Order: sequence, then C-alpha cells, then structure tokens
Amino acid sequence: MAEGEAPAAPPAAEKPAPPAAEKPATPDITEHIFTALCVCSFPLVVLVLVVGLVVAIVPLCILYVVLFIYGWMPVDPSQVHLGEGEGDMKRTEAFAKAIEEHPEAFLSDEQVGTSMLYRATKFLAYRVACWFYAFETLGAENFPPKGQGALVISMHSTHNYDIFLGLTAMYVATGRVPRGMLHRVLFKLHPYCKYLGVIPGQRHTAKHLLQAGFLNCVLPGGSEEAMYGHENAYRLHPRWHDRRGFAHVAIEAGVDIIPIFMQNVEEMRFNPMFYACNKLGITRAFSRVVDMRIPAVSWVLKQTGMGIWFVFAWVSLPIPVKVTLHIGKPVKVEQGQTADQVATRAREAMEALIAKHQPYGHSYGPGLKARLARTKQA
Repeated sequence: MAEGEAPAAPPAAEKPAPPAAEKPATPDITEHIFTALCVCSFPLVVLVLVVGLVVAIVPLCILYVVLFIYGWMPVDPSQVHLGEGEGDMKRTEAFAKAIEEHPEAFLSDEQVGTSMLYRATKFLAYRVACWFYAFETLGAENFPPKGQGALVISMHSTHNYDIFLGLTAMYVATGRVPRGMLHRVLFKLHPYCKYLGVIPGQRHTAKHLLQAGFLNCVLPGGSEEAMYGHENAYRLHPRWHDRRGFAHVAIEAGVDIIPIFMQNVEEMRFNPMFYACNKLGITRAFSRVVDMRIPAVSWVLKQTGMGIWFVFAWVSLPIPVKVTLHIGKPVKVEQGQTADQVATRAREAMEALIAKHQPYGHSYGPGLKARLARTKQA
C-alpha cells in the first residue's frame, strides 16, 4: 500500500441467505373428493336426522327431563366410600367441604362404573367406537397404580364425541373412572353428567380428588380451542400459554401430569357447517374478537358462540377412520417448580405427543387407510 493511501476496507461479510419458506403441503386430490362427498351427502343426513327427531322428539324430551331430574337429586355424603383411593389421607375440613359440595365426585370407581347410566354410556361411546373406528388404547401403563392420583390433560376437539369415548376407554383400560371437569354453565344444563364422573370445573374440588387418589381430566384449551376451527386442528390454542390453573392444581396436590392424545380425533367426525365457517373466515374473525378481551363484548360473544357451537357440534357425519388413544409419559411435578415451569413442560409434552402420532395434520386419507388395513387383518 502506497504512502498516504487510505487502507482498503475489509471485504463485507456475506450475509447468509434467508431460509427458504416452507411450502404448505398440497392436499391430495382424494382429500378434495372426499370432502366434496361429505358436503354433498350432508343434506341427506340432515333429512334423516330431522325425520328421526320428529319421530323421537317426545321420547327424547321425556328422557332428558328424567335425566335432568335424576341429575338434580342430591347424593348423600354418607354414601361416599373412597376405599383404596383414599389412602392415608386425612379428612381435613377443606376436604370434608369438597365432599359436601360434590359428594357424587368422590364415589368409588366401582360405584360409578357399575351404574346403569355409566354402562349405557360406555356401550354407546366405547363399544360402538371399537367396532366403527377399530378403536384401541395404547400406553395405559403410564398411569400410576390405583390409589395414586394423576392430572390428565388433552386438547379439545371440535365435536365433543371423543370426551365420553376417552373417559370410558380409560376406565376399561385401568378399571378407574376418570373425573372430568365440565364448564360450569354446561353442567347446569346436564346435571346427570355427575353420575358419569363429570363435575363442574372447580380448582379446589380437583385438588382434593387428586389427593384422594383419583384420575382427574382437564382440557386447558377450553371452549376457545373447540371453536378454533378445522384449519387449526392439532395446534394447541394460544390460551395454553397463559392458563396456569391446571399446573397450580397439580403442584398443590403433589401429582404428575399425564398428556393423552386421540389420533385422528378431528377426522372421526365431519361437520359441513363448521367447515363452511372455516372457509369463510368466520372462525378466525370470531377468535380475534374474543381474544381482544373487550369488556362485556368479548364475554357475550364467547358465551353466545359456545352455545351455538355446543348445539351444532353434535350434527356431524361419522367417518370410519382408525382412532387410537395414546397415553403419554408422565410430566413429573417436582418440588420447587413454579406453575409457569410446570405448565410449559406440560404444553411441550402435549405438542410432542400430537406431532408424533399426527404428523400429517388434518387429513382423512391416512386414517381411512389404517381403518381399511385393520379390516383386512380381521
């Protein structure tokens, strides 16, 4: 370099090329054909349902009234016999109050599981699913032994059929009746659910159930996840990131969290009304307004949407896909961990379980092929 010349600038470092954007998977043509067939056949199904309801409307109304009255009949707390599930736990004043509020929740597994209402539900939900969906349960060994509680978590489907299927399947696999936490408003409309092991979602009741040695089930995504839409199938709702109630319950009760996932849960039912709402962007607009948490407006919109969803969720077409309930490894709740840490680990375990058993996302083809293969094996 000659004297007086400015030193040459060092060569600029090459900027790394931005990663190529992943192309969204293009649905197979069979998916479009199958969806079109479902949509076209829906009017016929609705017609059959309407005719069936007209014929059976009176018996169904009588049945609902009978179940409603049966559900509001009080349970004598003296009938509570926890038996093996109680262990060495001392009946504190708070525990006695929990039993007084919901004595039916603390009935023994044998008392609930052998009742006529539970056996009828098990037949309609579990036995029919074993035939139609070739349903099976895998990983039941991950549950703790009887007498030791565990908090079971999962994602919320759009159709609800999987709820009683999952509860009765766990009973068949373990001999233990899981206690499910239901939205308090819905419980008032269906009080008979308490004889199926389903009770209003209250934190202190869940804690005492776990301490008494029961399996307790909760869906942290709640109704928001159920109304999230088919385009978001198998993606946990954002509310999983800020909900900590289930983590607090597990910490206070001193039990582990067990994630479970039902493979092809969204494909087992097809609802053209929900499908149309997704395509028109209604579900996305609804979620955005609710998530804005506008005082009064968001709450009223959520309650209204929940009522509409709950009614129409049952008007759907059953699709014969292979359905499998996977019980994941326990998420250990260790002493000194915060609710944030526990909730994050539980969410990550849930996401890993979904990714492992549903790698293809929302797709009817793999589930139908697996069901056909099981039929050929039989």
